[in-house]
Amino acid sequence: MSYPDWAIVLDIGEPVIDKQHKQLFAIANDLMAAIGRGEGEAALKDVFERLKAYTRYHFTEEEAFMERIGYPDRDAHVAEHVLLLIRVNTLWRFIENGQIITPDGVSLFINDWIVEHIMHKDALIGEYAKARG
Repeated sequence: MSYPDWAIVLDIGEPVIDKQHKQLFAIANDLMAAIGRGEGEAALKDVFERLKAYTRYHFTEEEAFMERIGYPDRDAHVAEHVLLLIRVNTLWRFIENGQIITPDGVSLFINDWIVEHIMHKDALIGEYAKARG
C-alpha cells in the first residue's frame, strides 16, 4: 500500500513548505512500500529513521515560518507538532522492540499525521500567509 506521489489539494501555497511536505510524503511512501514488501526490521527502521529526522527538520522550519509571518495560532500548531512527535516516537519504540507493525496501522497513522495535518492544519497557515499578502 502506498499513497499517490502528491495531490494538489495538499499544497498550502508556500513553495518551501510545500516542497518539505512533498519530501515527507515521499519518505512516508518509502515506509509504506517497505512494510508492503514484508521487508525485514532493518529496512523498516532505516526508512522510519529518515521519516523521524525529516519531520523534526520540517517542524523546525514550519514553526520558524509561522513566527516570521506572525501566525496567530502558532502555539496551538506547535503543540500539535509535539503530539505528532510523541506518536512518532511511540511507533519507533514499537519498531525497535520488534513488534509487528501492520500496513493498515501505519497507513492510518501516516494518513492522520501527514495528510490530515497538512490538509487541515497547515492549510490554515497558507491561508493566513496569503491573506497577509
